[in-house]
Amino acid sequence: MPIYDAIYRIKVDGEETEEPISISTIENHPEFNKVKNNIYCTYEECFAKLEYVPKGKKKAYFKTWPKQDHTTECSDFFEREKIARSTRNSATSTMALSDKHIADILNDIKRKRQNTDSNKTGVTGKTKREKKNPRVDSELPEASVVNINPTTGGEADMKEGDSKTKAPSVRRRTLLLLNEDDVGFTRALSDVYINSVEVAPNRVVINAYNGSKNSDIYFEEFFFTSSPVNFINRFVELSNIVKNNKRLSFSCVGEVLKRDDAISMLVNKHSDFRVEDLYLSIFLVNFKRE
Repeated sequence: MPIYDAIYRIKVDGEETEEPISISTIENHPEFNKVKNNIYCTYEECFAKLEYVPKGKKKAYFKTWPKQDHTTECSDFFEREKIARSTRNSATSTMALSDKHIADILNDIKRKRQNTDSNKTGVTGKTKREKKNPRVDSELPEASVVNINPTTGGEADMKEGDSKTKAPSVRRRTLLLLNEDDVGFTRALSDVYINSVEVAPNRVVINAYNGSKNSDIYFEEFFFTSSPVNFINRFVELSNIVKNNKRLSFSCVGEVLKRDDAISMLVNKHSDFRVEDLYLSIFLVNFKRE
């Protein structure tokens, strides 16, 4: 059940303080990281903990924390279905995402950027639950679980489309939400702008920013091996445009890394990123026409 309002509750000098939080304001809170871990139901006598779910395929919302239950009088109360216990991480596999899958993700980011006004999340209200949330039943036998992680790298256990296995979804992140829990996984980055472009032989580093947050995006040997000939020259053109104080949006799908004690990303294919919601080659052609 999506929830759009919460209470930020924390102890200060031994006294508990409360602050109303809405889905439209939480990311702008100066103590966002502390707030998202200490939010609760707004019903006066309900102390169920809530979890912030950032914007992805759906708009952002709060949901009830796992194993937390609302009081029966609370408007957000629901019953959970009983399911078998799962065997966590019984097996892990990787699946290389198809070009179409990645294009769909980047196109979705573009659509949401264009439809910002109609996708604002400041709506307060409740929606009816169509199905129950699961409740783990310790008496049921454990169910085997296979975790399939998406990847854009060259080494994967399988390719999307090679089997009947459904391709795993890719989590969306902004710079504000990108953190160490994402390291080692493939993520989609949106809502950032290009600060600088550093070009070297078979290596490019784009520094992306949003507000006071910034991160490096790497394009390395594997990227240029699979790219069209002389693709690096297009980054040189992009660098010159950025140096002339042109503000350009950037989005990508790549692997999250930690280098020099900072969170960064690695893009592996020339079709896995966009500048101004366009493939780099198309952006450059259009820019020259202006």
